[in-house]
Amino acid sequence: MKKIIFLISLIMVTLVQKNTLYAIDNKIIVKIDNDIITSLDIKKETRYLLNLNPKTKNLSKDEIYNLSKTSLIREKIKEKEILKNFEIMSVEQETLQQFIVNIYKKIDLNSEEEFLKLLKENNLSIDYVLKKIQIEILWNRLIYLKYKSSVKIDPEKIKNNLLVNKKMTRKNYFLQEIIFNLEKNENLENKFTKIQKSINYQGFEKTALIYSISDSSKNNGNVGWINENSLNKNILNEIKKINVGEYSKPIIIPGGFLLLKIKDIKIKEEELNVKNELLKIIQNKTNQQLNQFSLIFFNKLKKNLEINEL
Repeated sequence: MKKIIFLISLIMVTLVQKNTLYAIDNKIIVKIDNDIITSLDIKKETRYLLNLNPKTKNLSKDEIYNLSKTSLIREKIKEKEILKNFEIMSVEQETLQQFIVNIYKKIDLNSEEEFLKLLKENNLSIDYVLKKIQIEILWNRLIYLKYKSSVKIDPEKIKNNLLVNKKMTRKNYFLQEIIFNLEKNENLENKFTKIQKSINYQGFEKTALIYSISDSSKNNGNVGWINENSLNKNILNEIKKINVGEYSKPIIIPGGFLLLKIKDIKIKEEELNVKNELLKIIQNKTNQQLNQFSLIFFNKLKKNLEINEL
């Protein structure tokens, strides 16, 4: 009987020790109203970022920790709002599958099998990735439904401009961006100086990962190829002041400040297909305005939430 009691006591002590170690290891790092982000959540997000965005591997431990924490905070804020506006957090399978393909191709994998193997090796589940994709898709749908009537575009004016300049030399810019805002007790001069130092030391792409609040930060700040006709006049004027490899001064936009870098320029003379070009410009301008509405709305939500970093 004494042996049995001893064994039971030993088991109880072992369980208590394990739970204590787990509690020490898994601390609450951030509280967002009633939701929490723990140290284990951040470790998991770090594994996700390191494997699905190779640029993060060049960041310091502190930088990747802060990036992981910020990523989870953004995600939690978006998820909370999505659940208020959609009955279920669900996206059609075909759309999810296309996003999965895009993700594994970006990291030079050839198949979904290779992608699933990578996730397993890093103790990540496909469900973890799918939930992230769902949040981004549903957030974009929410922004579209909320702000589509506020998008201001004059198709007739664009068409007339295209008809006048149907055949001419055109510039296409490959742009990268950093969008940032100011936290409490920050001013623009000091924040811009800090970002400049990071760009000089680590490069524009890594700095976008660290400082940019735009979704493009996950893709090295890449905006992609943009025709000059698709750009806002104020932004185009700022771009014209810089050369390939240079970046602009902070440009005030709704929801924050924008830095743009010209990575490349293509100049070509062509006779335009007015119909196709019109559709492209309308799509680009619509996306630009919706991205700005997204930033404004996100910042508003963030201000109205009680976020405590412990």
